[in-house]
Amino acid sequence: MSPTPDRIVAAATALVTEGGSAAMSMRKIGVALGLSPMAVYRHFPSREALLDRVADELFTEVHDRLCRKEIPDDTPAALHGAVDDLVDLALERPRQFAFMFIEPREGARVFPGDFSTGRSRLFSLLTGIIERGIAQGALAPAEPWKLGLALTSGVYGLVALHQGGRISLTDGEFRELCHDTLERLLNGIRA
Repeated sequence: MSPTPDRIVAAATALVTEGGSAAMSMRKIGVALGLSPMAVYRHFPSREALLDRVADELFTEVHDRLCRKEIPDDTPAALHGAVDDLVDLALERPRQFAFMFIEPREGARVFPGDFSTGRSRLFSLLTGIIERGIAQGALAPAEPWKLGLALTSGVYGLVALHQGGRISLTDGEFRELCHDTLERLLNGIRA
């Protein structure tokens, strides 16, 4: 059997993935694991501390999965692949996506400091594509982390609108909209 903190994180992750951070409480975790809420607090001093750990676990899981993918040498193709990765996560695990990228959270990475210093390993995958694109002359010179934010913010905004019922498209049409949005941005920044 895994140690109690690992079991707590696993239970919290399941709750967050299914219902977002609002679905996670120390009481629900205690019930799921046969522990009292106070036993949960012995391992995590606050709900926020546990949510930070869950976020770290989720970002690591997504980062590690994306690191195993082959990234095309063609910069636009690589960026479209990154859009597909984000859209896949948003459509397959909408609550997890919202928790990771949209919901306010005390320990969340913050622009510009955390992004410009590489504290977000997941974001660094994107800036690596951008840096390579700039070096190859496929993208105009720019600060990669600012360009990465410009590229991802469009997808995050579209996902928030889609999840909020403000975009009424099938999953396939929504994916096309995200790619169209990226292509419109690329047409303005290609060298």
